[in-house]
Amino acid sequence: MNVLHNERRALILLLGVSALILLLGLGSRELWGPETRWANIALQMLQSGDYFDPYLKGGPYYDKPLPSYWLITASAWLMGGLGHWSLRLSSVLAAWLSIWLVYLIGERLFDKGTGLIAGWMLATTFYFAFWARVATADILTVCGVLAAVWWYWRGPEDTRLTRYTGFFLLLAATSLLKGLIGFVLPGLILLPHLLSRGRWKRHLNPRLCLALLMAALLYMVPFVLSHLYGAPTYGESGLYLVFRENVVRFFNPFDHQGPLYTYLIYLPAYTLPWAPCWVLGLWVAARHWRQLQPNERWLVWALGLLLLFFTASGSRRSYYVLPLVPFAQLLAAWWLNRHLRQRRARGQPSERRWTIGVASAAVVVLLVLGVAYPWSNGGGGVIQFSAQVKAAAGRIAPWNQWRMVMIEVDNKLPMYLQNQGQPFYYVPQTEDFPRTGDSAMFMAWLEQRSGQHWDPQRTLIVVPQSDPASQMLKYLGLDHQVIRTQPTNGERLAKKAAEGSVAFIPRA
Repeated sequence: MNVLHNERRALILLLGVSALILLLGLGSRELWGPETRWANIALQMLQSGDYFDPYLKGGPYYDKPLPSYWLITASAWLMGGLGHWSLRLSSVLAAWLSIWLVYLIGERLFDKGTGLIAGWMLATTFYFAFWARVATADILTVCGVLAAVWWYWRGPEDTRLTRYTGFFLLLAATSLLKGLIGFVLPGLILLPHLLSRGRWKRHLNPRLCLALLMAALLYMVPFVLSHLYGAPTYGESGLYLVFRENVVRFFNPFDHQGPLYTYLIYLPAYTLPWAPCWVLGLWVAARHWRQLQPNERWLVWALGLLLLFFTASGSRRSYYVLPLVPFAQLLAAWWLNRHLRQRRARGQPSERRWTIGVASAAVVVLLVLGVAYPWSNGGGGVIQFSAQVKAAAGRIAPWNQWRMVMIEVDNKLPMYLQNQGQPFYYVPQTEDFPRTGDSAMFMAWLEQRSGQHWDPQRTLIVVPQSDPASQMLKYLGLDHQVIRTQPTNGERLAKKAAEGSVAFIPRA
């Protein structure tokens, strides 16, 4: 009973520390990298009420299925608006569940000790924690893959319809978050076990086909809804873009073409500080291959097939390696637990070193991601810029009465300037862009281009600070207040110029 109680306390401690790592400072860091696309698309859904046609800065953008955006809009509805917390909540929850699932898989394959070690390793893996705090579909995909693998290992010989249905519905839901890798990756991971002893023959039955059909129907639901209720003039097909992003990109990449050895570099980097453990585990497994248990062999095969699959793809990026990270850490945990048992057998206990190592890794991750990184965003940047713009505009008229013209702005900015008013008007720089003149000429051009009437005293114009448009529109400064993005603490420390926007607010 004491052993069970201690194991339960250890699991609670793991999940508690993991939550702290994932949540500390989450609302203080400004939008970064790819999450700006999710923020922009989700905001336009909330502003327009159209949840079936994703737009990026006013243009169609169906590169990812809809449910990852729906998770964000649902969080925004529950939390009273779109912000840092509502934007990143689904990724944080997926990461927290992933840590739990890695523990459960390790327990199922080996023992509770290995599961706990794997959970701690994943929770304190720097890049896993980093991407867990970024609003994209990547950690959601990792969680879905782990959930499917865990579901399979709960009863690998079970052929009931409910088992098949649960498994394939998990695959369908995962594929609706980023793409068809939600089907492919669990299939590759489980293939060695299915081929072993001819297990696949046992699963060829009508119940499997029925479960596949139900999963296919679930997968099609968002695309059918988009076709039936989306705008007739939208102009992009979600299913075609699934084919383009998943099949065409794999065999004939049109971007992100990294070298063949990309993941041989990034897998060790993305599993730090525990990369040496899984490398040693791989070496030990190769040396003692004939003596390994079936589950141990399966784990090595699964990791190898995943690495081979991602390397075979012509499109390669560093964070594509994220689905491999939990399985590499499972292999690392297997090796470390094996090593600790051998030392105990020789009367050389070393758990204290392991505990200090985990605690040190957790503290470093907490300090970097939860304290240093948010601090580097403070003192300026888009957060302070938007606050200054709202304050200046609010002295003239209530914030929700303003209409905003966005000229080639960064994807991150609209979330900070949302005002529960009319949707933003996004303007690309066309040949007829008014490079000289005055405010009246600019407003006349804007009305002619948009076909709408604009009140000069309630129109706020924003352009990128480094864009030529900010220089072209200097004439607006004659009768507009000009607000520029100031450097953040990190930019001041690095002696870099501020990268941000310029806002033109009409004077009262």
